[in-house]
Amino acid sequence: MISKISFTAIALLLAVPSLSFAADRDGAKGTSSSEVRRGWIKTGPAENNWFVSAGGGAQMYFGDHDRQLTFGQWVSPALDVAVGKWFNPSIGARIMYSGLTLNGATQDGTHSLGTDIKGKPQQGFWLENSRFGYFHLHADAMFNLCSIFGGYKEDRLYGCSPYVGVGLMRAYDAPVCTSFAFDAGIFNSFRVSPSIDINIDIRGTIVSDRFDGEVGGRSGEGLITVSAGLTYRFGPRGW
Repeated sequence: MISKISFTAIALLLAVPSLSFAADRDGAKGTSSSEVRRGWIKTGPAENNWFVSAGGGAQMYFGDHDRQLTFGQWVSPALDVAVGKWFNPSIGARIMYSGLTLNGATQDGTHSLGTDIKGKPQQGFWLENSRFGYFHLHADAMFNLCSIFGGYKEDRLYGCSPYVGVGLMRAYDAPVCTSFAFDAGIFNSFRVSPSIDINIDIRGTIVSDRFDGEVGGRSGEGLITVSAGLTYRFGPRGW
């Protein structure tokens, strides 16, 4: 299942430059005002429309036993830092570093904090709180729905950009594990000025069952992240 999803994500990421170049060829024939309104216009120079973003928030890892935790025990802090570029108003890409720590529950002592999970009878559970550090480096293909369906507007206050991506996740606390990962989410941006946006990023990630150090017979495990932060768009910007 994961291999099929990963193949699809890689194909979409490889398609981003092709879609941009196709838009460029169309623009070379003469860009009409209707094409500009739709957002499918000629791509700009390579140095245009780059951005950096950073945010912090909360995340939850879905391992073999984690559902036994309360929300407060389960949630952990999240950090996102990214650099990216919009090829045209509708299509962009970014490389992102995500990470910090993940909380969970362990039955065999992997990543254990040495404390029993509160509120759970130990007979039949024998679960302890766990925590491990990790990072996730991923490349995402982004699609601005507001430009695709509503056309390009330089002063648009809100942007909604679903994305899909592929990358590697590494648990760097023993037992160390590195796993291929697939992610998908929605990047919401709110314009503050020509160069600064407030962003809210909602993301889901699928990773190998062995990533948390315990193998429970699943085809994979998951991670949900919600973060908020700022995006700075370098000049020259716009289309």
